Amino acid sequence: MKNYLIGISGGSGAGKTTIVKSLVKHYENKTAVLELDSYYKDFSDLTFDDREKLNFDHPKSFDYKLLKAHINLLLQNEKIKSPIYDYKKHKRIENSKTIYPNKLIFVEGTLIFYFAEIVKFMSLKIFIHAKEKVRFSRRLNRDIIFRARTKESIHEQYDKTVKPMHDEYVRPLKSEADLIISGESELIDNRNKIIREINSMTKGNL
Repeated sequence: MKNYLIGISGGSGAGKTTIVKSLVKHYENKTAVLELDSYYKDFSDLTFDDREKLNFDHPKSFDYKLLKAHINLLLQNEKIKSPIYDYKKHKRIENSKTIYPNKLIFVEGTLIFYFAEIVKFMSLKIFIHAKEKVRFSRRLNRDIIFRARTKESIHEQYDKTVKPMHDEYVRPLKSEADLIISGESELIDNRNKIIREINSMTKGNL
């Protein structure tokens, strides 16, 4: 089975996860999904207070070697056990998530284009762009609802690490993309643009 690795990048809150979910729904049983955020390094040896001080928006916070190894296995039609990250405790949990190989392997994350050893495996690279105020508003709602964060802690982290790291690392990675779409456009329009690219790439053989 010929597998295709598709990278989806963009700032926090740009709409990466939303578009991936839409694509998975469209392609049904032909997809596998990897999230860069699942591959934060395991900081369980640090105290919770020390983990809270870490810069989770810097490339060095990610275990990209493990992600690369897992991508290699999926491309070789081998299943993997992806780590599961606890965002409230800032560490990995003991359980893992089994991911099976498939024709379309989506890997999404703010810094996924930073790691050249992973980018070289990508058949298609997509960058989702959105205005800062839109991205921050979405991040604020997500972190309050799903990650039990306070508004104060979200604002502090955004100003201290998220925005500076976006400006230094994420935004320049836009130039790596084969396709740039607006995270503020209609979801169905964005999905259809990507589907056309995938159909062209695979010559309709899915």
